[in-house]
Amino acid sequence: MYKAILVDDENFDLIGMQQLIPWSSLQIEIVYSSTKPLAALSYIQDHEIDILITDIKMPVMSGLELAKAALQKNADLKVMFISGYQDFEYAKQALQLKADGYILKPVDDDEVIETLKRVVAALDERARLEKGKDMNLESFEFVKHNFLLHLMEGTIDEETLHAFMRKYPVEVSVDRAHAVIIEMDDAARMMQGNQAEFDPITATARLVVSYIESYGLGLWYRLSPTRIGLIYSGDSEHIERDLGGLLNEVRSNGGTTATVSYGQAVSGIPMLPASFKEARELIDCKMFIGKNRIISPGASQSAGMRNAKDMNAILDQLFKAISSYALVVVCDCIEDLFESVRSYAEPVKVYHFSTHIISRLEGYLSDAGTSSDVLANWKDNGFAAVQQFETIDDIKSWLRRTAFELSEMLYMRNQKPVWRLYSDIEEYVAENLASDITLKDMASRFSYSPNHFGVLFKEQVGISFNDYVVSKRMAKAKEMLQQPQYKIYEIADQVGYKSLTYFSRMFKEAFGMTPGDYRKQS
Repeated sequence: MYKAILVDDENFDLIGMQQLIPWSSLQIEIVYSSTKPLAALSYIQDHEIDILITDIKMPVMSGLELAKAALQKNADLKVMFISGYQDFEYAKQALQLKADGYILKPVDDDEVIETLKRVVAALDERARLEKGKDMNLESFEFVKHNFLLHLMEGTIDEETLHAFMRKYPVEVSVDRAHAVIIEMDDAARMMQGNQAEFDPITATARLVVSYIESYGLGLWYRLSPTRIGLIYSGDSEHIERDLGGLLNEVRSNGGTTATVSYGQAVSGIPMLPASFKEARELIDCKMFIGKNRIISPGASQSAGMRNAKDMNAILDQLFKAISSYALVVVCDCIEDLFESVRSYAEPVKVYHFSTHIISRLEGYLSDAGTSSDVLANWKDNGFAAVQQFETIDDIKSWLRRTAFELSEMLYMRNQKPVWRLYSDIEEYVAENLASDITLKDMASRFSYSPNHFGVLFKEQVGISFNDYVVSKRMAKAKEMLQQPQYKIYEIADQVGYKSLTYFSRMFKEAFGMTPGDYRKQS
C-alpha cells in the first residue's frame, strides 16, 4: 500500500475525498489528513509518504508552497493539486513542480480515480526498476564469484578475461599472490538444532568477509556455503600473520573456529590456478592434520594426501553397494575404508572422520530421493551417535549397522507394489520440466481431484508432488551442469525456472552450493 496525505482547508471537501474515493482498491492508504497545511508539513517532515494530494489556495501556506517544501524532503514524492480556480498562473506553477495531477473543483470522482491510477502505475514502475537494480546487483555478485572460480580453476582464456574486465568493475591485478581457502569448522554440528532464523554458517562467513575487506587482504569469492576463497595480494612474509589474525577474529567473535590453507606464491594471473590447486589439496587434508589452524604448503605428508583421496573413492564404492543391496561388498568396503585410516585413530580425528562420513551419507541419501522427514531423523541420530565415538572401532561398528539399515530401507522401498500411473506421471514430468507443472493440471490429466491426487501421490511415492517435481528439476540441472556446452541461464530455463536468481537459490537449498560452485567441483 502506498501512503498518502490529504490537505484541504475546506473540511467538507476533505471529508468527501476521504469517503468517496475507493482508496484501498487503488492500493493507497490515507495516513494523514488535515485542513491546516502547516500541520501537514510537520507530518511530512517526520514521516515517509508517497503521495501528496492538496488544495492550492489555502490560508497561511498555499498548496504550491506546501508541495515545494515537501519535495525538498522527498524529491520522488508524487503530487496532485486540486483547485477551485481555473487560473493559468496556478496551472503554470504546478507544471513547474512537475505535478502528477491538476484537478478542478467541483471534483469529479472518476477523474480523481483515473489520475490516482496513473500515479500508482508510476509508483509501481519505479518500484519495479528499483527491484531490478537490486536483482542486477545480486546477479553481478553471482557472476563475479563464478568468474573468479573459473579464473582460479584456469578455465578462462585471456580474451574472455579482458572482456569481463571491460564489462564488470572487478579489480584483478596480481603481481605476486597466494590462493587461500578459508573453511568453517564443525559446519554440520553448527547447523544441528539451530533455529531457521539464525544461520551460524552465514554469520561466520559474513564475519570472515568483513575482516578480509576491513584489512584489505585481497579479493574474496564464495567456493561453497562453508568455504571462502581469497586471492591474497599482500606480502608473502606477512601471510601467516594476516591469516592468523583472521582465525583469531573468528575464534573471538564467531562462536566457532575456522581452518585456512594457502598455496605457494605465484606471479601473474595465469599462475593462480596452480596455487589454488595446492590450497584445495591442503584443505582436503584437514581431517588428518587437524582444524582451527593454518595449513601451509608442505604441511601435509604425502601419505595423508593419499589417504584423503583413497577414503573418498572407497566411500563412493560403498554408496553404490548400499543402493544395490550388495551387503558383502558393503562389508568389504568398510574393511578397506578403516584399513586406510587405522593410523589416525585419535579422539579428535575420530570425530572429524565421523562427521565427514555423515555429511557424505546425507548427500547420498538426498540424491537417492529419501524423504526429508526420514533424512532429518537419520541425520539427527547420526550426529547424536558421533558424540559417543572414541575409537575407529566405534565408527566401524556404527557405519556397518547404518549401511545395512539404509540398504534394507532402499531395497524395501524398491519392492513396493508399483503404482500403475507412476510411470506415466514420471514420463510426463520428465518431458515437461521446462514448463509449468502444477498439481491441479496433473490431477486433471489423470482424472483425479487435486486433493485426492496429492494424497495418493504422497502415499505411493513418499514425497509430495511439488517436492517430486523440484527434485526432478534439480536432478536434471545437476546432470546438465556437468556438460560445459550449456550456460547456467540456459539450464535454468530448460528445467522450468525463468529467474536465474531463484534457480540458484533453489539449487543451493537442494545441494548446499550454487550451480556455479557445483560446476567447478564436478
